[in-house]
Amino acid sequence: MQKIFTPEEILTLRDNPYTLRVSQKTISFTLAFKEAFWNGYQEGRSPIQLIRELGYDPDILGQTRIDGIGKNLKNEAGSKLGLHQGPAPRSRRQLNEDDLNVLSQRQAMKQMQRELIYLRQELEFIKKIINRSNGKGRSK
Repeated sequence: MQKIFTPEEILTLRDNPYTLRVSQKTISFTLAFKEAFWNGYQEGRSPIQLIRELGYDPDILGQTRIDGIGKNLKNEAGSKLGLHQGPAPRSRRQLNEDDLNVLSQRQAMKQMQRELIYLRQELEFIKKIINRSNGKGRSK
């Protein structure tokens, strides 16, 4: 059974700069945390040791959650997207006005920022494809 955070524990977890989001039941970590944890894990340090090094109290997180962090990061690092901040995008569909109206202003801004970043990356990829097909990207 997963540990539920007390209001005091939530405040403590929020104070850590590696915490992206925290609620009574879940905690999400920043990309910086994931990268530091994953690098340390690959170097052979234990998940509990890494949790301490990154400023978290293992007793607050609980052993089940700590074990899950290592497992989840291993899956995420091996995925097509690799390590990323926040939830993995579920689809490529663009938001419409109705989607944004049901979100808080902060959530809507975050979603639009993610979509903007994604669209910029997609545009750069398309430019590379066009350049290669026009012969500009080939080395001679």
